Amino acid sequence: MNTSAIKKTLCVTCNKSAGILTCEGCQQVFCGKHVFEHRQDLAGEFEHMMQDYDLIQYQIQQISTDHSLFKQIDQWEQNSFAKIQDAAETARKDLQELIDQSKEKVKKASHDLAINLLASRQADDYLEKDFILWKEQFSKLELEIQTPFAIKMLENKSAFIPLIKIESSESINNELPIVQQSPVLKKELDIKVPGVALNILGPVGVEKENSRIKHIGVTDECAYVRDSLLYHNGQHTLRVRVENFEIPFSIFFGCTSSTSVLAPDIHRSQCSIGWFGCKNVYEHGTSRRKRRRYGHGDYLINKNDILQLTFDCDENQIKLYNETMKTTSILNVNIKLTPYPWQLLMVLCRKDDCVRIINDT
Repeated sequence: MNTSAIKKTLCVTCNKSAGILTCEGCQQVFCGKHVFEHRQDLAGEFEHMMQDYDLIQYQIQQISTDHSLFKQIDQWEQNSFAKIQDAAETARKDLQELIDQSKEKVKKASHDLAINLLASRQADDYLEKDFILWKEQFSKLELEIQTPFAIKMLENKSAFIPLIKIESSESINNELPIVQQSPVLKKELDIKVPGVALNILGPVGVEKENSRIKHIGVTDECAYVRDSLLYHNGQHTLRVRVENFEIPFSIFFGCTSSTSVLAPDIHRSQCSIGWFGCKNVYEHGTSRRKRRRYGHGDYLINKNDILQLTFDCDENQIKLYNETMKTTSILNVNIKLTPYPWQLLMVLCRKDDCVRIINDT
């Protein structure tokens, strides 16, 4: 009689004994001995897992709060504050500058109007129509003073931190703009001082009793003075004391043709020739800086120096002699560009520039 053998599943650990228990986790069969070992292995692995968890917790506690990004955020904060402060300071400066410009504009118009009034009174040259014009100008000035400055503040709202800036807007009084009084003495005015008759143009003040001529403007608008005497032959010398000047020295001494019209920038025209300040020579519309060629060097003229300006019509030359420094400069005159007769030309280019005519020989 045949007998069938029973097939047994061996233990996965020892592969000898028959397995009696299948693990639900790994689906492997263990014998009675190795079932207990398998559970101990699982328990040991679990303990390792708990140790790993404890290590993670420790590492979490050790995460530093001193992250490098905190420093970057702090720096960003400081930079943002600095930009805001810069924008505010710039806005304050721009606002003050616009206010000062507007104030200076009104002051200049007022001063020019006053000078025209004084010049008209000095020349005894005014009519009823002049009073009407002056009253209109006074009314415009008064309205301009009472009207708030046309200035606005702009805000850049598209930025994360909106910044501001100041700018001038259109004039509130478009129909009544600030007085644009034409420069003082737009036409020549004849003034007599002892021994000399003068034609003046611009912000010029003349003290007749002592022959003192002064720039009385509030800006650097040039003041023009021309001797009405005519020089067409022989030699003629005029002595002038330089009593005051604004640095840098910017007074023109020279001659022009009597055929020319006294007008702004006449000293730069072809009909004129002379010395400008301590650095330039103007020759018939051209500025020359090679001054030593003419004996005209830096710092040649100081306050209270006495200058002799000689018109040598026989030699077609003008000469500038500094009695204090004992220096002489000579310029040759092109009589085709500056035809006879000649006239003295002085130009005061800075506020408070002052000269005094001593005598004419």
